[in-house]
Parts: sequence; structure tokens; C-alpha cells
Amino acid sequence: MLSLQRTQDATFWDPDEGGWFSTSGHDPTVLLRLKEDYDGAEPSASSVAALNSLTIAHLTGDDAMVERAQRTLARFGPRIGAAGRTIPMMLCALSGWHAGYSQVVIVGAPGDARVLQQEAARHYLPFAIVIPIAAGKPQDALERLLPFTAAMSARDREAAAYVCRAFTCRQPVTTPGELARELASETRA
Repeated sequence: MLSLQRTQDATFWDPDEGGWFSTSGHDPTVLLRLKEDYDGAEPSASSVAALNSLTIAHLTGDDAMVERAQRTLARFGPRIGAAGRTIPMMLCALSGWHAGYSQVVIVGAPGDARVLQQEAARHYLPFAIVIPIAAGKPQDALERLLPFTAAMSARDREAAAYVCRAFTCRQPVTTPGELARELASETRA
């Protein structure tokens, strides 16, 4: 995700006025670079990139991502108030900006973690970031980027799910039923 967002930023970000262009500017047949705001069947570049930036900023603390998301939301703010129904994905970004995000970290071998991931997917969690972590070398690499995951591990060789708010996590759970209860209490918080 980080590499993809870096490429998107290098190709489409407008450092002068904020927001992401819909075209790269390298095609001489395109006379005008636009920043679409309409989220029809396909969300606009700025809406998707704002959501990505918020997620990256939340997980990594990257101030540049916070600043890009903030500038984009401010740029499209007047449009949000005037025609919110036409830019629902940008409204999702704005909602996430104000609500903040929780984290659901699922640690374990991919086959073992599947039932917990499926349980997390059953719940409507618009302000939660689900982070699957395969134990071993993948987790070691991720710990450098997301230090809060360092102490998280599978329990007795079973995949474990950690439900966290502001990077403060509850006790890990290992069954879909336990995760369902944790997620239900998260949505009430």
C-alpha cells in the first residue's frame, strides 16, 4: 500500500493546491488536468487517495500523509456541503477524519487466521483498520513499520485477534465468537 500510494502521489498529487489529479499530465493530447470530485460508479482519485492517506497516517504517524489528507478535505469542503450526495467516498474520508480509527490485528498462519478474518468481515466497521499479520518473517518486517504489533502473537499456536482503540488493545481472542463479542462492544464505544 505504501509503495502504491508513493507512486500515486508522485504521479497525481498537486503540491500547489492539494488534491490528486485524474491524469498524469504526461499525455500531450490531454489539454487540461482535472481534479474530479464526482464519486459515481468509480470513486474519484482524490477520494481514494484521501482515504489511503488517512489510513497510512493513522498507522504510521506520517505527517506528510496527514497534511495531504487535510488539504484535500479542505479543498473539497465547500463541495461536500453543497452536493454531498455526489461525493460519497470523500464523505467517507471526512467521516474517518473526524471519527478516528480503531485497529483489529489478526496474527497467525494464513490458514489458521482465516476464520477470524471472515468474522471481522461480517461486521460493519467503517472506522476500523483490519491488519492481517502472518507470524514469522512477515511479522518481523511489519514490526519495523508498525511497532505496536511487536508484542502481538498467536496464542497456543492458534491465530489471535486484537481489538484496539488508539493502539491500546484488549486481551487477544482466538475464536470467532469471542471476536464477534469484542467487535460488538467496539461498535458501541
